[in-house]
Amino acid sequence: MISKRARQERIIAIIRRQPVASQEELSQILAHEAVMVTQSTLSRDIRELGVVKARGRYQVAAAGESVPSPKSVRRAFQQLLLRSEVSGNILMLRTPPGSAHSLGVVLDSIEWPEVLGTVAGDDTVFVLLRNRHQGSKVLKRIREYSE
Repeated sequence: MISKRARQERIIAIIRRQPVASQEELSQILAHEAVMVTQSTLSRDIRELGVVKARGRYQVAAAGESVPSPKSVRRAFQQLLLRSEVSGNILMLRTPPGSAHSLGVVLDSIEWPEVLGTVAGDDTVFVLLRNRHQGSKVLKRIREYSE
C-alpha cells in the first residue's frame, strides 16, 4: 500500500509528463504503475492538489499558486461556463460534459466569502451561498468573469 503523499506525488508526475483527459484515464495509468485507487479517493486527491482541467486535459497549478490569478479565473469561466442561473441561495452553473469538477475547483480555490462550497457533477456545479440575498451579486460577478 502506498501513502497518500506518495500517491499524490505520482499523480502530479503523471499529469506533468503526459496528457491526461479524465479521471478514468488517470486511474488506469496509476493502476498500470501498481497504484490502486478508488474514484472517490482520486477525486479528493485532484481537489487537494489543485489540479484543474483546461483545454481537455488535467493541469497542475504553478508551484506556490494556491489561489488562482484573476486572469486564470477569467479564462476558466470563459472556457467552461455555458449557462448560469440562481435560485435562492444556490447557483447552478452548466459546463461542457466532464468539466464541472474543474470549474468547482476554481470556485473553491478563489474563496469568495459568499460561497460556502460547491458540488460538481459531470456538467453541472451547484454553488451554495451563505444566504439567498447574495445570489444575484455572485452571479453578476461570475458573468463578468465569463465575458
